[in-house]
Amino acid sequence: MRLGCSKQDHQLAYIDFLDFSNSKQNHKGFKVPLTILLSGSGTFNNPWFIDYEEDPLAKSLVLIHKDFMKQKLPLFYENLNSKLSKLSFFHFTRITMQDISDIVEWIDVGNKLMFNPFNIKATLYIIENSY
Repeated sequence: MRLGCSKQDHQLAYIDFLDFSNSKQNHKGFKVPLTILLSGSGTFNNPWFIDYEEDPLAKSLVLIHKDFMKQKLPLFYENLNSKLSKLSFFHFTRITMQDISDIVEWIDVGNKLMFNPFNIKATLYIIENSY
């Protein structure tokens, strides 16, 4: 078990549970549903970001079909991050809703072209805090 704190993505902590009975040879991959948290600076101006280069869960999606996903998944994440970086809650409501619509449309494109052929669907959940 490992506990750590990251200052770059402003997450509070993470815990890894390691199972030494599994190895690369007998690991069957992740189990769905799989939740990947979108982290950002936590501000209204930069709420979400996927750290697909360092996040083991985000990287594990390549295991769906390694030959197919190895080239396409980083491009999907990069374009998703580009759309996520445009999102700001300081904009007018109409602009913010359009940015969220662009994000949902991009996830839908990923579903049609990358995930649905393998019987997997990506879904974006947005939870509003009321404080």
